[in-house]
Amino acid sequence: MRLRPDLWHLDPEVVHLNHGSFGAVPVPVLDAQARASVDIERSPERFYRSELVRSIDAVRGQLAEFLATDPAGLTLVQNATEAVQVALNSVALRPGSEIVITDHAYGWVRAAVQRACDERGAVMRLVTLTMPGSSPGEEPDGGSPSFAEQVTAAITAELTDRTALVVIDQITSASALLMPVDQIIAAVAAFSAAIPVVVDGAHAPGLLDSPVPAGAAFWLGNLHKWAFSARTSAALVVAADYRDRVRPLVSSAGSTAAYPRSFTYLGTQDPTAFLALPESLAFPETYLGMSFGDLRERNSTLLTEGLERLTKAVGVRPAPDVGLPLRTAALGVAGSDKDATEWTTRLREAGVEVAITAVAGALYVRVSVQAYVGLDDFDKLAAALAPLMGA
Repeated sequence: MRLRPDLWHLDPEVVHLNHGSFGAVPVPVLDAQARASVDIERSPERFYRSELVRSIDAVRGQLAEFLATDPAGLTLVQNATEAVQVALNSVALRPGSEIVITDHAYGWVRAAVQRACDERGAVMRLVTLTMPGSSPGEEPDGGSPSFAEQVTAAITAELTDRTALVVIDQITSASALLMPVDQIIAAVAAFSAAIPVVVDGAHAPGLLDSPVPAGAAFWLGNLHKWAFSARTSAALVVAADYRDRVRPLVSSAGSTAAYPRSFTYLGTQDPTAFLALPESLAFPETYLGMSFGDLRERNSTLLTEGLERLTKAVGVRPAPDVGLPLRTAALGVAGSDKDATEWTTRLREAGVEVAITAVAGALYVRVSVQAYVGLDDFDKLAAALAPLMGA
């Protein structure tokens, strides 16, 4: 059963099973953003000179409570990509320095890491991970040792005395894996307390309770995916030891202030996505009568049922269920990123929006479910996938 599809402007003729990529902004949040825009236009002079800093401080306080983190470490940025670049700029990279990152990292994060390495003579050490349950006959739980142990061991095996940074995902993008970030952070600290860890939590706000892990030098998360914010809105949390090193990418009026206010006034930007955050964070309770946790459970249950339908219809192999409303299923077809893009495009042309991803040379369908999704959407996905899979 769909929950209040009238709360979104989504095209009812299209199947929307890719909430995880760009989200979908609810109508009440768009309305709140519009009201914020009108309020600014009543006196732009007054707003930017007198009200902006105070307003953003108030929003940061509410967001810090939602994320269960210290507001002194939290700032607002446009998206996770910006936050990653800020973190990379804050780390001392020298010729020969090494950055450890996995092959499941988001493509543009890897690109940012590679660019930082190229510019400063550092080296990217890429850790290859195995998809749980990806081997024929392997049990869905990944067997022994556990997936968390495998990932932690693979990452720590790449640490050396030249390691300057470790970058890990909280929930991977293409493969939708829930990573053992606390275990990894502890293992890195045991090797050397001097190695900072960046946690890319792009999908975490709204999906994970208290998503900011202790011990991370930098944590970042998009708010437009699962926290219902307007675009563009994301959070960056910086540990106390690194706050005096962090600088915004743009040097402007507010950049001389101490962190986190140094990120508040970066020229005449549109802050209305930030100002609408209180409406975003209240959305599930106000309009659906559910907490974020309740909604996550509802969406995860529907996803499990939908993937069961998809498995019966076209023979996909779902990844292990970790209780999140986004999950992959192996299509049993070899393919590259280019093939994944082509499949995604063809499905969109057939009226189904879903992510086809390529992981380790194999194609997966990554399905992400929000309140507006119904079980019949999976039947339409199966019908669109069947000719591509030769089923």
